[in-house]
Amino acid sequence: MSFRFGDLHRDEYARDGLTVLRGIIPPALVEDLRREAETARVLARREHGPDAQRLQPVFRYEELDQAVFRAFVELPALHEVVKGIFGEDREEGGVLGVLFEPAEKPWATGWHRDIFFFERPFLSREHLLAHVGDLRMFNQFNAALYDDHSLWVVPGSHARLSTATEEELFPVRAAADAALAPGLEGAATNAERERRLLDYVRRMPGATNVVLNAGDIAFYRNVAWHLGTYVPYVKRATLHSGFYGEQDRAWTEAAFAYAKD
Repeated sequence: MSFRFGDLHRDEYARDGLTVLRGIIPPALVEDLRREAETARVLARREHGPDAQRLQPVFRYEELDQAVFRAFVELPALHEVVKGIFGEDREEGGVLGVLFEPAEKPWATGWHRDIFFFERPFLSREHLLAHVGDLRMFNQFNAALYDDHSLWVVPGSHARLSTATEEELFPVRAAADAALAPGLEGAATNAERERRLLDYVRRMPGATNVVLNAGDIAFYRNVAWHLGTYVPYVKRATLHSGFYGEQDRAWTEAAFAYAKD
């Protein structure tokens, strides 16, 4: 059955900050993208080591067939969703990447909300709530080429400030500090490392594992609490980017200008 966009997706996104588009990528395109992802995996590990999480943006690499990635970005069903949820003036941000499994060691990002990568003085309560509440902003997606259970999200956290419990368990920190989950020191084996990571992930109240099948796309707001957790024995090739408009660009410019001062 072919994918159909409907009110359910729009309503889920408004309520949870998350919706999954089941089977939206045609099988033939999945196959083409898998082929290019194999090359991208080699390039990523060559540049960043065996546990490289991503190659991004793919459009920078001549070794890849750019026409295949453009076919994905221009997928009519995908643009129907983008128009239906975010509006007509959105376009892929030019940062399309491919996310991979580590070759050697399990690892995870820290729990984070992307908007909180900037210091609190920039984020007054009024300023923050005004932007967090705008569903047209701060979207991103994971498009699975193989079954993928890496993403965890706290549904509903996209439209509110953090709770006292969340702030206590996972303090706001700089983006660099959110790159790796804590508590792995002294783990003797991959199995122990994996268990510690899972314990860390499950400490977050209300966390939900977003399970994708090959050909599915999850859209989620990056202002929600979320993370990714990765294991070497599960093959992964998941496209990652977002569709952005003028509001996103203005926010990014202002935030980075503040961060540089």
